[in-house]
Amino acid sequence: MAKKGGQQQLQADIQTDEELERFMERPGLLVLDVYSEWCGPCQGMVGSLRKIKLDVGGDNLHLAICKSDTITALKRFNKRSEPIWLFVTGGRAVNLLFGSDVPKLVGLLMKELEKTTQKSSRPGTYRLDELQPIEVEQQRIKMEAIERAERAEREIKHKKQIDYLTHVTDSIMENMPDIGVTVFGPQVNRDMFKKLTEPAEALKMQCKDRRVIQVSSDQFETVNFACKNPMPPDVIEQLDGKELLMCFWKIDESIGTVPNVLMAYAHELTKERVAPPNDDIPEEHVIPPLITTMKLKVEVELKEGETWVEEISSEEEARLHQAKSKAKTKSISHEEAHLAEEEAADLDAEEEASEEETVMPEPGGDAMGGIPSMPGFELEVDPVDEAGEDEEEVQEIKEEEPPKPLTRTKTVKMPPIWVPNSRRTHAALIYVFFRGQTSGFLPPDPKPEPPHVIMAFDASKRKEIMHVIDRHKDDVPLYGFFSSAEPDEAELIATSTDKYESSPHAASDKIVLKVNKVQSNMMLSLVSYGPSYVSPNVTVGKDEALKFFPEDYKPQEEVVVEVEKKKKKSKRATEINQEMEAAAAAAAAAAAHPPEAPAPVEAEAPATEAPAVVEGDAASAAGEAPPAGDDAPVAPPPAEPAAEGAAPDAPAPAPAPEAPAAEEAPHEAPKEEAPAAEAPPEPEAEAPAPAEPAPEPAAE
Repeated sequence: MAKKGGQQQLQADIQTDEELERFMERPGLLVLDVYSEWCGPCQGMVGSLRKIKLDVGGDNLHLAICKSDTITALKRFNKRSEPIWLFVTGGRAVNLLFGSDVPKLVGLLMKELEKTTQKSSRPGTYRLDELQPIEVEQQRIKMEAIERAERAEREIKHKKQIDYLTHVTDSIMENMPDIGVTVFGPQVNRDMFKKLTEPAEALKMQCKDRRVIQVSSDQFETVNFACKNPMPPDVIEQLDGKELLMCFWKIDESIGTVPNVLMAYAHELTKERVAPPNDDIPEEHVIPPLITTMKLKVEVELKEGETWVEEISSEEEARLHQAKSKAKTKSISHEEAHLAEEEAADLDAEEEASEEETVMPEPGGDAMGGIPSMPGFELEVDPVDEAGEDEEEVQEIKEEEPPKPLTRTKTVKMPPIWVPNSRRTHAALIYVFFRGQTSGFLPPDPKPEPPHVIMAFDASKRKEIMHVIDRHKDDVPLYGFFSSAEPDEAELIATSTDKYESSPHAASDKIVLKVNKVQSNMMLSLVSYGPSYVSPNVTVGKDEALKFFPEDYKPQEEVVVEVEKKKKKSKRATEINQEMEAAAAAAAAAAAHPPEAPAPVEAEAPATEAPAVVEGDAASAAGEAPPAGDDAPVAPPPAEPAAEGAAPDAPAPAPAPEAPAAEEAPHEAPKEEAPAAEAPPEPEAEAPAPAEPAPEPAAE
């Protein structure tokens, strides 16, 4: 007992904030072994630390194990799977070490102990809940690794999307080489279609389909994946949610390529034309284009530190802008002069008013100056004006209002028609907006992955959870057993229940499920088992699922085991069937061995006795088989029924399968082989009842 008490003094066990505060009051160097509930304290290095305490440290060195789960200042170390050594002196942390390197720990301990005993100055000390430089560096490395992983994931996803779009557009260009699409601006509506087809007739263009489609900016991101002349981003931003007219054209390739013909068509729609003189206008006159550019003014919020310079798109607009600026400067100078005159007049008026104010009222006169005294009426004047109070309240309300953001007016030019200059972009337009036209040769798109979350349960509930998974396999595509529910720190233990039960595991292990968020009772069934963690939303759930279940994750290994068991069972069944077939074939060969089959009437006697032989002992049947074959050869017709009859009784005569099969043949065969019995002479056919003639040959 004394020895045990000595061990307790060498190393304290701290589990609460109060115990830690009392321990921090001790003098000298304190070494804290910080651990989590699921990962206990490090036992491999305790012996070395105690030896240093006894040999060198004495009262200047104190050891303790601290449970981070229940101590507030050490919460950041919770659920870490590596040993953590925290060095404290004077109530402040002075150093930190991660890992189980004994020489490194001993060296650092001796160094810190020497500084503590000599009371040397330290470059920096930290609170127990404050991050030390090594932790800051670890966090930086961790964040960089996360950013790299996310960037790599985005690149992989983008590459997959580009590869798929390339494959799809290749198929469309191959099957629709003479098809193109024109996208009209919001200023063009369906009623204008007749006018729009006039220039198309000269270019031998045929409109096979036209639709008014509500578009989104995401759709144009797909369309522009390989476009050389995409619409400007500000135009796409304004088109988001708008309804646009789109036409699906068939082009005569003898005139030119699809992009060239459609660009010529767009030029015809947007150019000015010169009309010849007519009755109304005796001279040549200009006809405006069928469709024109629409200028849309929008309010744009200025970012912090951004200066707005008005965009000038042409020389004419530049001249107008310059003239406006000159007029503005003139008006400003004129206003300044006018303001100067008004200010001078105001100053003169103020001076005159000040001179009038200097005149003092006569003693006993009216102090109000211009207000005559009225008998029987006293004017009460409060020291603070109510109007002034209202003004102050209004000012306070105005001050509380947040300042309005600075905005600028931006002009966005909406093109009347947009024609891509590459066939691939036309194929992308067909894929996005005219998908029905490709149903004959293009398979449907793969279904996107449904939104999902992560749900974690204690591994002890695995039987109940697996019961739910078996009933909802489509809604729980992935699951596995992990050391923790934290995706960044969890380690994979097993991918199936069979493998988990056969491997070492702890009480803190978790079974983690990737659960599709669907409208069904499945989620309620899982929640009823009390999950230890559920993703807060589908966005977080998607990120966590990628950490728990990367692309190379292979789950449900128990399915493979079941298949192997089935294979073993089926192999055994085939072996049994093969044995039975071999026995049947041997029986058939034995029955068909004697070629001469005149089969007189006397041969019917053994046929009646055959059941008695079959019902008797197998050994006696085997012994009597040769005499039966010599005295009264059996006719060959019963050969096939023997194979059928031998199958059920095959296990009984295992040592000699041929003899019992031969005996059984006459017993069950007469019905099926009746036609073969007509081969012998007529006298044999005239004996229809074999039961009565059988005793006569036996008596003879």
